Amino acid sequence: MVGESAISMPTDHPGMSTRTHPRRASPAQDPDMDSDRDMGTRPAGLGRRREPRTGTSNLLVFLGLLPLDILVGGGAWLAVGMRGWAAAHNGEDAVLPMTELLWGGGVLAAIGLALCWGRFWAAAVAQFGLTVVVMAVLSSSSG
Repeated sequence: MVGESAISMPTDHPGMSTRTHPRRASPAQDPDMDSDRDMGTRPAGLGRRREPRTGTSNLLVFLGLLPLDILVGGGAWLAVGMRGWAAAHNGEDAVLPMTELLWGGGVLAAIGLALCWGRFWAAAVAQFGLTVVVMAVLSSSSG
């Protein structure tokens, strides 16, 4: 033991004990110590399961995005109202501004898809519901 250190140097040797490796102190910190992976019960190629978010976080995210929803929906509503007012003022038939409605609905739907990607399922359902209601109201208002 002359010339050797009492502290072993960390190496990535496969047979190394977790006691001598400072980076692998507990099973919670070391994914290689996961019993599912060691026992071969987990299918190859699948990662850890993605769990949905809590109801409180869904509500907070939806309420946080509500001003953006109001801004986008309000812009589409303003476009429909201006076209309707201009048509009524000039004595013409009102024409639905499809470009503005498609942009507004597309932005609201894209927010819903981003919520799905972020696993905010309840907020995404509320977002898609809001999109359907806003587009239905705006489409029927000029007819």
